[in-house]
Amino acid sequence: MRIREDGKHAHRTDNIEQAAEFWDCNKTKALMRSAEFSWRIDERIRGVLARDDLTVQQKREIAEMLHVPGTYEIEIEETVVVKK
Repeated sequence: MRIREDGKHAHRTDNIEQAAEFWDCNKTKALMRSAEFSWRIDERIRGVLARDDLTVQQKREIAEMLHVPGTYEIEIEETVVVKK
């Protein structure tokens, strides 16, 4: 796989190097670990936000802490049903 890192894509170099430093491995392995991590963490975030023991406010606070602007957006929608 080739990833363009020239011109308007130059910022990718820094991102890839930061991932390699974070995971303490080469760039290819860092990209693979980051890709796997992203879908695994998404599953876990969805699981936490689906818990019934959290209030809507708590879920919103968690979502606010974990969202990454322009990359990973989390919206909390709760339906309130009132029965007589």
